[in-house]
Amino acid sequence: MSNLAWRVIVAIVGIPAIVAIVVAGGWWMAGFLALLSAVGAGEFYRMAEVQNIRPIWAPGIATAALLPLLVAAGDSRSILALLALGVAGAFTVQLQRGIPGAFTAIATTVAGAVYPAALLVWLLLLRQWHTSPSDGAWLVIALLGGIWLCDSSAYFVGRGMGKHPLAPRLSPKKTWEGAIAGLAAAIAWSAIVIPTVLSWGTVWLGVLIGIIIGVVGQGGDVAKSLLKRDVGIKDSSAIIPGHGGVLDRFDSAMAAAPAVYLLLIVLQRSGLIP
Repeated sequence: MSNLAWRVIVAIVGIPAIVAIVVAGGWWMAGFLALLSAVGAGEFYRMAEVQNIRPIWAPGIATAALLPLLVAAGDSRSILALLALGVAGAFTVQLQRGIPGAFTAIATTVAGAVYPAALLVWLLLLRQWHTSPSDGAWLVIALLGGIWLCDSSAYFVGRGMGKHPLAPRLSPKKTWEGAIAGLAAAIAWSAIVIPTVLSWGTVWLGVLIGIIIGVVGQGGDVAKSLLKRDVGIKDSSAIIPGHGGVLDRFDSAMAAAPAVYLLLIVLQRSGLIP
């Protein structure tokens, strides 16, 4: 079966499932993000091992998985304690291993525990945004929908019309034509959807969110490629047929979600949104 066919099948099955999880919110979404964070951390560690770095899996995976759950619980002190325990666990294991490779092992373990968990949790914080009861769900659905549309537009336009490489050393197949098509699609989507689903949403808010999706989201995709090119692999894993791994599929959301949340905070504190 072709890669494109797998992409379509995964989208048909995966998109409704993710939308259902977002609508359910709460511990359902926190649990889903915990799973993604744990798998993403594992992908990060596998990439590190290609470079003969020995990350300390157990405390790193545990920290990554627990972080979204503690964010859902809203206990900031427990979050800080978790991060401290994760670092302490890494040092404890490395003390048993010895001195060689200690610096890279501990640094990689901490990085993998924080990335992608500390970026994915912003989807949960967006889901918790309540001006009215359904606002958070619509915000996340609109964001993810814009990202999926942006990715698809960039993929098909890039394949069909792309001639000018966007970042030839990092992502040889990405083109400026595809990136511009993705940006335009994200802006159009958000400008229509945001004022439709949010009582306080405006076209201009939608445009700003669309720009974040099209610029920051695609930038997150290219930035993640920096890691893959360094270790010489195409995908972070093959866990999602046709899409690669968690880091491949959710890299744009990981970059765009905190940026959208920051935008909303700035606009709210400026009195421009309720």
